[in-house]
Order: sequence, then structure tokens, then C-alpha cells
Amino acid sequence: MSFRNPWGLLALLFIIPIVLLYILKKQHEDRTVSSTMLWQQVSRDLQATSPWQRLRTRLLLILQIFAVILFALSLARPTFFGGEGGTHYITVIDTSARMQATDVKPSRMEASRIALIDFIDRMKVRDTMTIVRASQQPFVLTGPSSDKAVLKQYANEIEASNGKSDLSSAIQLSQTLLQDQSENGGQIHVYSDHILLGIGNQENLQFYVASGNGQNVAITHIAYDIRDNYVTALSRVANYGEERIVTLELKVDGMLQNVKEVSLSAEEEVPVYWSDIPGSAQEIEVSISEEDDLKLDNTGIVTINEDYLIKALMVTERNIFLERAISLRDDIELVKSNPGESLESTDFHLYIYDGSTALPDKLPEDGHIIVFSPSSHEGLGLLVEGELPPSGAKQKTQSQYSNLLQYVEPEDYQIAKAKKLNVPQGFSTLLQNGEGNPLLMIGEQDGRKMAVFSFFLHESNIPLKTDFPILIQNLLNWMLPQDMIFAGQIFAGESLPISPLPDATSITITSPEGRKYEFDSYPAPVFYDTHEIGVYEIFQQAEDQSYAGRFVVSVPTDQVSDLRIGRDSTPGQAEEFIRTAASPFRRDIWMIAGWALLLLLLIEWWVYHRGL
Repeated sequence: MSFRNPWGLLALLFIIPIVLLYILKKQHEDRTVSSTMLWQQVSRDLQATSPWQRLRTRLLLILQIFAVILFALSLARPTFFGGEGGTHYITVIDTSARMQATDVKPSRMEASRIALIDFIDRMKVRDTMTIVRASQQPFVLTGPSSDKAVLKQYANEIEASNGKSDLSSAIQLSQTLLQDQSENGGQIHVYSDHILLGIGNQENLQFYVASGNGQNVAITHIAYDIRDNYVTALSRVANYGEERIVTLELKVDGMLQNVKEVSLSAEEEVPVYWSDIPGSAQEIEVSISEEDDLKLDNTGIVTINEDYLIKALMVTERNIFLERAISLRDDIELVKSNPGESLESTDFHLYIYDGSTALPDKLPEDGHIIVFSPSSHEGLGLLVEGELPPSGAKQKTQSQYSNLLQYVEPEDYQIAKAKKLNVPQGFSTLLQNGEGNPLLMIGEQDGRKMAVFSFFLHESNIPLKTDFPILIQNLLNWMLPQDMIFAGQIFAGESLPISPLPDATSITITSPEGRKYEFDSYPAPVFYDTHEIGVYEIFQQAEDQSYAGRFVVSVPTDQVSDLRIGRDSTPGQAEEFIRTAASPFRRDIWMIAGWALLLLLLIEWWVYHRGL
């Protein structure tokens, strides 16, 4: 027997005060009585001067000592090791897209699953197993368990993904679990299409390799260019096998438009151009007609989203430098307004106040805000406490928005004067002067992103600096990312941060198989379920209109298309078991001690009230 928490045995020291309470003589008060005849049996106690008495065996004392012992055992977490023990196995299942290859029949994944289930059938009575799935992030599916039915159920539910897997992290996690669960032994069995060397302790690591002579051709890239209302598409096709000729098909919006034959030598990747595609095309697909050992990467898709203009309002008398910095974004439609001028439309995604006028009492709710040299504003919690001559500018260390100063050198900024501002709730300082007063604050309130400069641009040399446009573009990309409606192309299994439009109230994403995902627009959501390959639709719903876009989830061909990665490995190694000492069968008995303690406390209560 051993203890998981030996320090818990220190609770046995509670026995000492319990015994002291029983040998400490009770104190008596002096009373005048008519006779002591009836007190002769206790006269010895009355006449004694020592505060202690001889310890006498009592049932309550015995029960209380046993209660402390059981309490200490519960804390120490005793574990019993039997003589004939079993082995704790941790099985790691590689679920990368490459495991879908059919060069091993019926597939690498199915061959690994059959081998795992056969291994589960051969487990002994006291063997236990933990199953770990190796995907982009390792995940413990079940265990440790000796229930073969449960283990088989989880094994049958494992499917190969459409993305990459981090087998190294899964093995490292398994080695950590093995140290925690099996102190005197155990084994890790890895089911994959290749062997990893140099990862931790190789002595208890066993690979089952499912890999054949995989032949594969993949569409590795697809892009497009629009000129003169016609689209030209560029695709790249790579051969990860022997020399062959493949047939490529071009589909535009689901309709077959062109077919080409391409001759590929071994390990060759060639570009294939497609021209005269109508400018009205919305989806271009290039696919390989012939079958190979991995069908997943035989298709490449790209979507053509409609140009979307972001409306921005700048309230200013004149600010040429700021206008030019904003105009570098061709997807922003800038509307200028003089201070005090009323506009018929207020439906803007960005509002810029250059300090020529005070902020409106009620800030617009449908857009983000950039403001220069503001006055006090109750709604923002902004208070102007006077003016100060800045003694230089520098970035505040450890700011959560430090990426907004990428490629910006504020040390060269010179500012004639600035307003002394407090830092409202929800804001943090990005630029400050030598005394720590904020020069640029960044924050979010009620779903709006805001940037507050404490000075006028024309009272500084910042517009003359080469990094001024970079600073403005960094702020614009934070507030209004260029992929607000669509996210271009990502790989299967990757997370997708969604950039809501300022006036969006809800966001809906529809997967290629029709699954719908609903999100609130604030805080900005992150979409994780990118496991299906194909075109996803994304809708952002505002109060009076909706915005539609699309993005493509594709296969990471550079990591999964080359099926030859496991060719040098020896298949079928699961039949060769590791010669390590089996870890003794272990049973935790601390819960038994806990239940016994509860029962003992009930018995003690009964004895006390019975006066025994």
C-alpha cells in the first residue's frame, strides 16, 4: 500500500488533544453540604490537587481516535497494489487527413481502428486503457478504463479529420498521463501512418504504422484575378507519386466550363491557368478527374465576393493628411462634413472627429469612433483635467493593443500641446508622455471600438512622419478589417475570428452541409467548427439590412497530401509488444476510509446520547 498524499497523515496529530481532554481532570466548585456520606465514591477526586487524572478506557475515546485515523487516511489517499496487476495502456490515434488514404485497405484509419479493437480484445482482466485522439489539439476521449465495451465504442467513433494533426503533442500528453496513472510501468501505443523519433521515453512507446505505397495528386493552390470584366484563375497541381497524366476540370458556379490534360513527372508541381471566365462568376472550382489514394485534396475552390464599401464620416474643417491616410483603403467610402452640419444619413460604420467640434452628447451607436482632442463627455466617462506640454511620446509597456503600433516609432513624435485626460472604464493607454499621461487611448464600449487622441494632429509633427499612414491603417484594420464580410480561405480545423460590422446585431454561418451556427455580434465571436471542406456562407444581420459573404475551408495540402511520409516505417508493429514490467493492479481505498469515517461518526453520536 502507498499514499498519494502522505502529508495527510499529519492529521493523526489530532489524537493528542483528544487524549489530553480525557486525562485533564474536571474542575469542581466548592459547595456547602450537610453530609459527605453519599460522596465517598468520589472523595478521591475531591481531595486530589493534581489537574490530571489517570487515563481510563472509554468507548467514546476509542471511537474518536478511530475517527481521526480514518480522517487522516482519507486525506492521505491510500492506494493498494495487488500482487497480480495489469498494465495501463495509453493509445494515441492519429486523425490527420492523411489517414483517409486508401493505399492500405479499406483505409489507413480503418486499418488502425481494426488493430486497436483487436488490441482491446486481447487486454487482460486488470488491464486499463486511455484513448487519446491526436488532432490539431490532443484530446483524451476516455479512460483509464477496463470496460472493453466502452473502449470499443470510443474506438468505433473516431474518424479521420480533414486537417492536420499534432501527433508529437499527443504523445507528450500521453507520457504525462502515464506518469500520473502508472507509477511503476505502462505502455503507449500509437496508431498512425508514420513513426516519430526522439520524443520523450522511447522505451515504453510502440507504433502501429498503417502506410502503403501511396500515389496522390493534389490541387495545392487556386487564386484569381479580374481584368476587363473577365476572370483569370491560377491553379497549381502537384504529383506526390510516380509519373502520370491527369485530367483537370474547371467548373464555374457549378457548371463545367473547361477541361485540360496535364502531364506530371514524379514530385513535380506545375501551374495551370484558366482564362475567359465571366466576370459575373462567384465560385471557381478546379478538380482532378482521376482517382488516387487520397480524394480529399483533388478539388480546389475559390469564391469571388462582391466588393463591399465601408462608409466613413469625417467631421472636419480640413485635414488633408488624415484624408489621404484613410484613402489608402480602397474599400472605404469617405464622406466629409463640416462641424455643425447636419446629414440626411447617419448610417456609417466609422465616425471621425478631428477636434474641430465637440463630440455630440449622444454618440452614434452604429459605428466605431476616432476622435482627436476631445472635450469632456459624460457618456464616455471622459474628463478633461487641463492642458499639458508633452515631453515626448512612447508606447506604454504591456498594452493589450500593442499590435496597433506595429512598424510605428512614436519616439520621434513631437506634440506642441495636449489635453490631460482621465482613462475611462473600458479604455487602456497605448501612447503616453514621459509623465504617464495618455496621448492615445484605445477601448471598447457597447460593441463600439474607439480611439481617443488627446491632441490635434496639426499641433504635432505626426502627419509628416512616414509611419503616420501605418498608424492610421493599423487603427482602421482593427476597427474595420478588410475581411469583415468574408475571411478568404482557411484550413480545416483552424479557428476563425469573426469581425462584426458595427451595426450588426447577429451573425449566422452556414456550413457546406447546411449546418447553421448563430452568434451574437458582441463580443466578437470566434468560429471553431471548421471541419467540413467547402464554401461557408456568413450573414451579418443589422436592424434594417443584412450583409452576406462567403469563405472557403480547404485542405492543408502541404502537410497531408504527401502520402510517402510513412513509407520507410515498418507496418504491423503492434504485434510486437514492449517488454516492460506490468504495473501492479492498483485500487484506491481512500473513499472506503471516507465512508467508514461517516459511519463511525454516526456510531459515536449514538453512543454519546446513550451515555455508554
